[in-house]
Order: sequence, then C-alpha cells, then structure tokens
Amino acid sequence: MNIEKVPLGKHVKVEGGFAFQSAKFSENGIPIIRISNIIKGKIDTANCVKYPKESFENFKRYEVKEGDILIAMSGATTGKVGVVRKIEGKVLLNQRLGNFKIKNENNLLKEFLYRIVQSPEYQKKLKNIASGCAQPNISAKQLESIEVTIPPLPTQKKIVAILEKAEKLKGWRREADELTDEFLKSTFLEMFGDPVRNPMGWCVKKIKEVIVDIQAGWSVNGESKPRLKNEFAVLKVSAVTSGVFLPNECKVINEKDLKKIVTPEKRDVLFSRANTLELVGATCLITENYPFLLLPDKLWKIKVEKKYILPEYLKFVLSHSAIRKKISALSTGTSGSMYNISMKKFSLINITVPPIEIQDEFVKIVEKDEQIRKYQIQSSQHIEDLFNALMQQAFRGELT
Repeated sequence: MNIEKVPLGKHVKVEGGFAFQSAKFSENGIPIIRISNIIKGKIDTANCVKYPKESFENFKRYEVKEGDILIAMSGATTGKVGVVRKIEGKVLLNQRLGNFKIKNENNLLKEFLYRIVQSPEYQKKLKNIASGCAQPNISAKQLESIEVTIPPLPTQKKIVAILEKAEKLKGWRREADELTDEFLKSTFLEMFGDPVRNPMGWCVKKIKEVIVDIQAGWSVNGESKPRLKNEFAVLKVSAVTSGVFLPNECKVINEKDLKKIVTPEKRDVLFSRANTLELVGATCLITENYPFLLLPDKLWKIKVEKKYILPEYLKFVLSHSAIRKKISALSTGTSGSMYNISMKKFSLINITVPPIEIQDEFVKIVEKDEQIRKYQIQSSQHIEDLFNALMQQAFRGELT
C-alpha cells in the first residue's frame, strides 16, 4: 500500500484570519470567530462578537464555511482545533486563527485531516515549535511544515470510520456518567426536598453550626505536566468545578517551595470560594487521602460535625441549584473577573439538617454509586487510551 510521509503543506494550505478592529465589535452584524469560540472540538458561532455587515465585501477572503477546520495559533490554547459543524449566513475569521484548506480533496479527506491535526503526535510537534517563545505562537508555514502520514483515500475512509466508532463509545460513556449524576440528584430531592423551601420541615442551621473547620490552601506557581508518584502538586480550581474530584487537574511544584500544606483527605468536602459567577461555590467530595496534592487559596476543605451532618449530605446540599444561587448572590466581583465569597458570609448560610439516620441512608446510596463511578472512570480511561492509541496508529500509517 502506498503510504506517504510528507509535510502537511503538500496537501494543505493554512490561511490566517484578519486583525479586525475591536472598537467596531458590536451585538449586530457579521459574526467573527475568535479563539475563545473553539470549544471541545466545535466552533460556537452563537456567542461571537459581530462586525458591521457593510464591511463583508472587503473581508470576503476571510469567510468561514461549514466543514472548515480551524486552529488556535497563539496563546495558552495554541493548537486547539475545532470544526465548523453548522453555520448560518456569513461568518469571518479573526487573527491568530488558521483555516486548513485542502488543495485537492481527491488526495485528502477533510475528516481525515481533522483527525491528523487533532492527533497527539501532530499536537506534540506543534507544541514543540510553539513553545520556543515566551508566548506560545505558531505560524501557518510552521503548521504546514509538520510531517504527516497520508494513506490512499480508501484507507483514509476506513480509518475515519474506525475513529468515529471509538468516538461514539466515548459519547455513550459520557451519557452513562451523566445518568449516574442525575440519579443521585433526584434521589437527594426525593429524600430531602428543596433545601431552601424545606417542604419536609427539617431543622435549619447555619453552616458554621454544623462544621468543625474550614481550611484554605495557598497559591504557588507550578508546572503543567504529568505528576510522578510522590511528587507534590497544587490543585487547580478545575479539579472541583465539575462536582467530581479530578486529581489530575494540578500543577507540579518544587518541594523546596512548600510553605503551607493543606491536603484533601477522605470525606473532606472541597469548595471553590473563587471562580466565575456561575462556578463559584462548586463542591466535590473526597473519597481517599491525597498526601501529595495541595489546595490553592481558592479552594477550601471543610470538615463536618458528624453528630449533625454527614459530608456526603453537605456536598449535595451545597451543590443544589437553590443554594448555589445564594452563594452566587453573596459573592463579590465584577463582570469578566473572578467572583469570591468570604468565609464569614459562607458560614452564615442557612441549610436544612435532617436527622442523621436519614442522612446515613443517603450515604449508603452514595457509596454504592461511588463503586459504579469507579468502574465508569476505569472504563472511560480505557476508552480514552484506546482512542488515543488508534489516533497514533492512524498518524503513523499503522491503522489500515
């Protein structure tokens, strides 16, 4: 079989966007796609800034079409790729974004090109080039210079079909995770009701009355890289944002920089005291000890007074939308910046406190769910590893 390894530029031209004047951005007009509009492999055209419609003819060469593959060419997310799946009307491309244009579609399938530029090997080579500057940055010529493996068109179609099946598996796994989350939320609501309206007439206490301690971490610069065993790292706020603890969301730090050690321990409740308005107050439960992971100053760990409240129950109370609204309302900040809730304001929030025996019944359900979740995490990792292995094989010309 004829498989060629050539610079991407043999088959593709990367066309950059235009430096549109931000002073002319408005709520009406032609949407302008910026780097922030690339979200999870797709292009969000619903939240674009706009440019005056009468300017379109002057910038027609920067028009984006359905099926176009776009890439971030500067900043912290250099290499981020997204596909324009659906588009209505005219859309233009902003500066520091590249648009991959295939020279001859008889030689290269657009879906296969998307897999190439997403692949770990292409991304690794791209980041090696981009990291040469203080601000990550890559040019169109450099993107085109990266060597890629291009099999014949029929083989490309087979590879795309295999990878699409693997992606469906990932989608089904995500759906299963979401169903598990919804089950616990609905069970909580059925057992305890709305924690603000309190339809079941439970005892109401301030948070400070049912907890033993709140500890904040401290901020330290770290390096975003895989953490080795027994290597210290500081958690990022994103470790808590989803409501499930993500221990790999961290930055590795030098042991010499340790000043204050606050680590997540089993049955701690972690709370994000600073984030965007929608995410401030994100909460998760810790299910094992993490002696080498440190909390930053934006995360608190909460110890409960177990004669009144159990950590599993507190986690779900704080995660309830009605309580989250209270937390957001008590937070201070400005649009576009971090919002923050003080420890004093947080400790004065009222929550429902059902009898400990009923809370304990809920804990047993949570523990069973946790066993299922651990299996799901292992399954998700297996699917992710399989998908990445397939991507690497495709990139090397080994997946036929």
